[in-house]
Parts: sequence; C-alpha cells; structure tokens
Amino acid sequence: MDDETSIQVDYSVETTDPIVEFSRFYAPPWKLAVAAILRPAFHWQGRQSLSSAFLSSMPAGTKVIHQRGYPLKARREWVNKRTPLCGSRILIQGTGSGWDALSWLPFQPQSLHGVDLFCFQQSWDKVRSYAQASGLGLPSFSVSGLERLPFEPGSFDLAVSDAVFEHCRDLEAVLKETKRVLRPGGFVYATYGPMWFCIGGDHFSGRGGLTHGYNHVELETEAYQRYFRDMQHAEEDAQSGGRYVELDLFSKLKTSEYLNLFSRCGFKVIDLILEVEPLALQFRREFPKRFNGILRKYPGLTADDLLIKTHIVILQSVG
Repeated sequence: MDDETSIQVDYSVETTDPIVEFSRFYAPPWKLAVAAILRPAFHWQGRQSLSSAFLSSMPAGTKVIHQRGYPLKARREWVNKRTPLCGSRILIQGTGSGWDALSWLPFQPQSLHGVDLFCFQQSWDKVRSYAQASGLGLPSFSVSGLERLPFEPGSFDLAVSDAVFEHCRDLEAVLKETKRVLRPGGFVYATYGPMWFCIGGDHFSGRGGLTHGYNHVELETEAYQRYFRDMQHAEEDAQSGGRYVELDLFSKLKTSEYLNLFSRCGFKVIDLILEVEPLALQFRREFPKRFNGILRKYPGLTADDLLIKTHIVILQSVG
C-alpha cells in the first residue's frame, strides 16, 4: 500500500479504540512497585538463558529480563531520567491510533507530534478530546512515512516509538531521517519486538498453539502461505499480525544487525534491555530437533537470536 492510498483511508474503525488501548498498558502503582522489586531477579534469570559469548558482545550495562519487567509507566520514567521530558519536543514515530500520546503527555512536554504511515483521524480526534478533558496538553498528528518526515532539521529533542522498528523495511533510511530531525545530541527511545527470528516474529505465527510458533522461519513459502490462509481472521485489525504479513512490514533483523545499524547511522546506545521469551524456551525444550533445524537453515543465526523477543533501547545522536 502506498502513501497516497494511506492518506485517503481512515483506518480507525479497523482497530481498537485508543482510549481502551491506553487503559490496557497503564499499570496501577502496585504493579509498578512489584515489577521494580522483582526486576533484579528477572535480570539474573534472563541472563542464564543466553550464551556468555552473546552477552559479552553486547554494550556495557546491557540488562536482560526473562519476562516483561518494565510496565509502560516505568519505561516512560526511565526515559525521563535520561533526558527530562518536561518542556521537550517529542516526535512519536509510528503512533498508530495515537493511544501512546496519552502516556507521554503527563510529563508536560513542550510539544508532542505523532506520525504514522496510515491515517487514524477519528482515533486521533478521540485522543485529543480525552487529553483536553483530562487537563493535558494537546498532541498533534499527521500522516507521513518515517523515511521522509515533513519537519525541519533539529525540530525535536526526542523521537519515541513502541513496536515500530521491527516493521521498518528500510530501517537505515528511518534512522538517518530521525537523526536529521533531532537536535544535536538528541535522544531516541524505542521498544521493538517480537524480533523476526523469535517465536511469533511475524506477529502471526503461534496461532494454533506453541507448535506453530516459528512457522514464519521454519516453513517453506507454500506451507507458510497455507498456514496463513487457514489461521487468518475474517476481519483482521488494522494493526494486527495478519495485516503486517499481508504488507510484509518487517525489518527482519537480528540483535547484532540492529546494533550495527544504530552505530552506522550516527547513534550511540545509552541503555539496552533485552527480553527473553519464555515460550521460545519452552519450544526449545519440547521441540529440540526443530529448534536446531531452524539454526541450520539460516547461516549465522544463533540460539540467542531465536530466544530474544524484545529490545528496549535509548540512543543518543552523536557526531
């Protein structure tokens, strides 16, 4: 689907209401407290699942969690410690329905602008109305591809995204454009996953149970297409795995490839958290021959690549 078609169609009716989506991600205070207490244990447990060679190749200070130990609000506060959000100019990359704007507004940024390749105008209007009724600042939204943003150089202090980088077919172009619109020394916050080579990396495999978790990298093309047709919903959400598979919206990168790309595009890794997927560990235990078969199918792939689900990263523009 090209940019012109995306501009003309409002996909709001084909996805979850943004206020409902926001409520799903916002953890109550007790959950934040429990996650903070258990985080060191998650880190220790996660590191046991990955090889020492892989861990030694990661940036200094990299943390590993065995399951999600950073609720949304905790991640926002984590970013705020690195670069104060109050009074900052924030760009949301790939905002979708715009629900994520509501998680940044309480920090009182100077401006908050969300862009997406697809139009969700009705949803964006709901987010703006909700923000106004809640006494928050008003975000703005526009339709744009991330490779060519309609902003002047240095327009933003921080670029943020959740579950976007894994869908960028030309992430190098996205990162170069991000650097252009950031001020010198500006920051990037991104969470992205599931990673392509992890279980469910196509946001679709796994429908039908654990045995189907790696279908996107295990099956040959014809068999995968049959699986996709059999498991596809009659009406896929506009932001669902089924829609992403149809459009082939995946970067298909491994951890090392993401990190190399960040460096090549002029960014330094300030903080990195890796999340190991428990279902991937279960698959390796229950289907070891199939797990090893995937490794043989893709030269250079490691067991760590099949286990890591998500990256949570803060970058800083350098040079």
